[in-house]
Amino acid sequence: MIKTLLKTLLLLAAVGYLIFALIKVSRSPQEMLCTGIEYQFTDSVKAHLIDEPMVANLLAQKKISPKGKKLADVDVRGIQKLLADNPYIDTVSCYHTASGKICIRITPVHPMLHVFPNDGDEFYVGEEGQIMPAGGLNNDLPVITGYVSRKFAASKLLPLGRLLKTDDYWRRQTQQIDVDEQGRIEIIPRFCEQKIRLGEPKDLSEKLARVRLFYEKAMPKAGWNKYNVIDATYADQIICTKE
Repeated sequence: MIKTLLKTLLLLAAVGYLIFALIKVSRSPQEMLCTGIEYQFTDSVKAHLIDEPMVANLLAQKKISPKGKKLADVDVRGIQKLLADNPYIDTVSCYHTASGKICIRITPVHPMLHVFPNDGDEFYVGEEGQIMPAGGLNNDLPVITGYVSRKFAASKLLPLGRLLKTDDYWRRQTQQIDVDEQGRIEIIPRFCEQKIRLGEPKDLSEKLARVRLFYEKAMPKAGWNKYNVIDATYADQIICTKE
């Protein structure tokens, strides 16, 4: 009698679970609550101006966060449009996952230069010449000062930013880049009291190669305090002066 009762209870439990599972499966995924937000940044580069907490805060401020909402009520297009309009984001996609999450996939703009012009209009320059307002995350970017318009930075100085990104030696050496009224550039090194004059922003790779060779071959013999201006403006020569 007890065995029969146990078998009956187990059978009822199995039937109950089966009914529960069928009801759960038959429910429309759109009726499910959002179980979380999955952020994906499509690159491994850390030098960008936006991160997961900033995106979450932006969604919360605009009252468009999916948290706690039914999937049917999540404004996927609205989220995508809001983030696509952010100057620090290149591309974005937003969609439901099978587990009930909202996935936000972001390709950020990579900043190359941080510009502090004389007129006070601070901005960033992206890798494709995008001009972005100051703000976002702090990054160890080349700092540009002086007489710098947005057009000049995007067209004339961006190649220098790309060079510094790929050249470990000059990335470590460069503390600041100053531009005078004639558009001539001058590097202020990080590790010595000198100025490196490069003239107009052209043939920069060749000019910096000459300065590096001079640093490695001549400066140890002459002494690092002998000159405070290293001028590589003119082809095939280095002019050193004490000012």
